[in-house]
Amino acid sequence: MSVSSQKVLPKIRVLSEDLANQIAAGEVVERPASVVKELVENSIDAGATQIRLDIEGGGKKKIRIMDNGMGMAPEECALAFSRHATSKISRFEDLESIQSLGFRGEALPSIASVAKVRCTSARSESEGGRLIVVEGGEVLEEKDVACPQGTTLEVAQLFYVTPARSKFLKGDSAEFSHITQVVTQQALAYPNIQFHLTHNCREVINTLPTDQPHYRIAELFGSDLAKSLLEVEAQSGDYQLKGFVSSPVYTRSNRNAQYCFINGRFVRDKVILHATQQGYSHLLPKGQHPAMFLYLTMDPKLLDVNVHPSKAEVRFAFQQDVHQFVAHGVRAALEKNQQVDLTAQDESDIPLQNPALHQPSAPRPSYQPPQWVDKSHPPAQGDLSQALRTMLSPDDSSTTHQVNWFDKAPTPVSNLIYSEFEPLGQLDRSFIIMQGKQGILVIDQHVAHERILYERFRASAKNRKVEVQKLLFPLPIELSAEETEVLTPHLSRLLDLGLELEPFGKNEFLLRSVPAILKNGDHEKLLRETIEALPREAHDDVLNARYEDVLIMMSCRNAIKVNHTLNLDQIRKLISDLEQTSMPYTCPHGRPISLLFDMDDILKKFLRK
Repeated sequence: MSVSSQKVLPKIRVLSEDLANQIAAGEVVERPASVVKELVENSIDAGATQIRLDIEGGGKKKIRIMDNGMGMAPEECALAFSRHATSKISRFEDLESIQSLGFRGEALPSIASVAKVRCTSARSESEGGRLIVVEGGEVLEEKDVACPQGTTLEVAQLFYVTPARSKFLKGDSAEFSHITQVVTQQALAYPNIQFHLTHNCREVINTLPTDQPHYRIAELFGSDLAKSLLEVEAQSGDYQLKGFVSSPVYTRSNRNAQYCFINGRFVRDKVILHATQQGYSHLLPKGQHPAMFLYLTMDPKLLDVNVHPSKAEVRFAFQQDVHQFVAHGVRAALEKNQQVDLTAQDESDIPLQNPALHQPSAPRPSYQPPQWVDKSHPPAQGDLSQALRTMLSPDDSSTTHQVNWFDKAPTPVSNLIYSEFEPLGQLDRSFIIMQGKQGILVIDQHVAHERILYERFRASAKNRKVEVQKLLFPLPIELSAEETEVLTPHLSRLLDLGLELEPFGKNEFLLRSVPAILKNGDHEKLLRETIEALPREAHDDVLNARYEDVLIMMSCRNAIKVNHTLNLDQIRKLISDLEQTSMPYTCPHGRPISLLFDMDDILKKFLRK
């Protein structure tokens, strides 16, 4: 083999400072929103109470961030653009208890290596400040200037030295939406700070400083969402949880209104999200998600924020403890059903600063004409009967099939007293109609009874006091080998639910008793459905979730069905039992139990208001 054909082996060498900075920039600076996040975090760490952000061209053209924080001393300005230069940590042990948002010392040099940066900063206006201009990682200008206390950073022409990176950026509106999301996250985390955001000279967000986080939520998301929130507050050992979650009747089809903060840092954490879902258990309809604003605090030594350059991911020292703590905190809030009071602040003073974050109301449901079946107690004729018919059915002369009579769609309720409404009868032998000062209440009798049975059954199962009904003749049931393997480990737990099964042959069992709540039903079908719902793994969370499925299924099978006649006494008993439940507004599947037709809207349609 000739010398010229031999492969030349590469030599190990130290990367240049510029190249190292650009590699770091690829990790820290993904898009304009990444720049905003890093610089806003620096402003917060500097103790700013006012942060103004002026954005041009979705952040690709220019980002200007001004704060009134402590600023930097003249000799520190240039040093701040050196890699790993930071005031947040000084020794290895500091990494175990990080208190600040930033600590790597990579943000400014990384940004300056791929953009044109102009920085002015001063500790106080009387002492004067320092100006430094950096382009592509090279310092072009540095001088003393007069400026107020705080720091102003201008980042222009992001990725101008790496045009290939620019090609991966989206349009101006898409990039600015990411910036809006970052500012919203920080504004929620620090309601005491005023955030002022503009895009191409148009004001988008301008928050008022407050010590009440739910006022900040109302500013950013609107008072309708804020009013639907339930307060969360829990304490256990080193963990403290505060914040708000939405009532189960207020849901969204996406997770856009879900925010979690740990020690003041916004995080996207699967453990927290899963724990929240566990807290709601079966209160949510499939495919729907709650709004949540959770603030978790703990000893910094119990979590690691040094997992990813973006610092949006964390690792817990005791993951299972955190999961159970959050899940129990959310569940307790839902059972307490304590809604946030916004009456202390006039609703007109709560502007909708970010319309893009406000969820439009759900489409109106379509209803069939009412059918009254309680003939012994017919509804009063006149305005009320006519109002119901006008409300629930379209006009005969109309060609549309959509209910357009009311300005507002009937809303699921989450905080009313059922006993303040008087039952009138049934609609189509499936819905209970009630009247009260607030309007007309329509209740789904099946899901209402399902909620009642579920809570009774769950309480009995928890205390192992389920009333059972012995079968006169034990029911033999033959299963497959797979079903037998699934069922066998759960025999004792099923016995606590009232299902007594005795092995009888290789893959056969004798069903000797069932819960008394299941008076009449297909017991074999019930058992097979129960086996299908049983978990294939033994993790506690999975077991509990699956047994919840079993309880819900049993409750659903025995609840009052649609097309079932009820007299007024039976209706009153059902409503009384419903009020005794911990969650009388949604069924165990998450569907709303009742809808309220607002009286004000009814009066408007009859030209009485």
